[in-house]
Amino acid sequence: MEKNQDSSAKKAERKYLGYIIFGIFLLLFTILMVLVEIKNGRFWTNDLKVYYDASSDYFRGNNPYLKPYGLSSGFFKYPPPTLYFFWIYTKLNYFTVQIIHIALSFSAFLISLLFLHKLLSPIKKDKLKEYSGILWLAFVFVAIHLVREFHLGNINLLLLFLFINGLFWLERNDKWTALSWSLLVLLKPFLIIVFLPLLIYKKWKLILLLISATGFFMLLPLIVIEWTSYLELWQFWLIAILKHGEYQVTFDSLSALTNHYFRIKSEWGPSLLFGLIFFFVMYWTIYKNFTFSIIDWMCFFLAFSPSFFKTDTQHFILSLPLILLLLKELINQTSWLRWSIFVLLMAGFSLNSNDLLGKNLGKWVTESGLLGLSNLGLMVFFIFQKISIKKI
Repeated sequence: MEKNQDSSAKKAERKYLGYIIFGIFLLLFTILMVLVEIKNGRFWTNDLKVYYDASSDYFRGNNPYLKPYGLSSGFFKYPPPTLYFFWIYTKLNYFTVQIIHIALSFSAFLISLLFLHKLLSPIKKDKLKEYSGILWLAFVFVAIHLVREFHLGNINLLLLFLFINGLFWLERNDKWTALSWSLLVLLKPFLIIVFLPLLIYKKWKLILLLISATGFFMLLPLIVIEWTSYLELWQFWLIAILKHGEYQVTFDSLSALTNHYFRIKSEWGPSLLFGLIFFFVMYWTIYKNFTFSIIDWMCFFLAFSPSFFKTDTQHFILSLPLILLLLKELINQTSWLRWSIFVLLMAGFSLNSNDLLGKNLGKWVTESGLLGLSNLGLMVFFIFQKISIKKI
């Protein structure tokens, strides 16, 4: 009995040591990147500058949705309640805000990976081994997108944390899940598609809590602002969103891919068609009792979001939970064909960088939408991988 306890204690120590080593590596990577960017005069964090300047403008009494900030494409495109999230930033100088934002993004990414590792372990059948190497693979899979995220100062890592934190509490405490996901929806309303599985799996209590929490945060600013002024802000936000769609250039969304390869010029048709297909596939797999869980489908639709909408390439970091779920399934198999497919798809997903591929090849990879194609390929491959194992 004592030997078993000692063995379990040693395994726990090794696991936490693996976490610490990975955390130190990620911290050093983040610090090194920031120092290099500062030295080269490239520590711009353009997206963060938009949040900072727009929020500062708003609290000076101006409308933050009327003009771009920083770059010509820098419209503030987050809903009015989020202006109050950035309020504390307006009390600090911009360089301090940059450091705080990078620290928050680093922490969000690290905690997200640790939570994902917890949700996926033990990753191999009949094995107690925790497979801490999954953390290192996860970093490699999204390293390019991570660099862009830190460079631009966006909030995708915070969105990833809010989603995964909600998953972590899903079967533990609906209130914490609803809190995390309501903030997620408030920051990125288009991520509402991620919660379609809640309807199919009849999570009515959680849906009610999610709606209530989102409504609470949406109405909270009315404490300090008049209703008419607040409603006017929402109207200007919608206009800013439409302007964002006009200037946003992407090669990886479904609308861009169908235009490039099939000359189908439709802004929403391909996205809505694929969305309906995936929704009915989800319903069919549940009806046929295949080995899908609500976590599987929520990660699936999170990965679908950057393909569904026109957005920047670093948003594809949101596909990481689905990629790790797919990896979990493959680890339990020895099929060289399936592993080859996975490696090829991950190459297209993870190597989208001119610095790695060179100017000409990088340009071709970008304009061919290889990142978007690989993301869709991973999604379809995940479905086929799961339906190959039916519940008994």
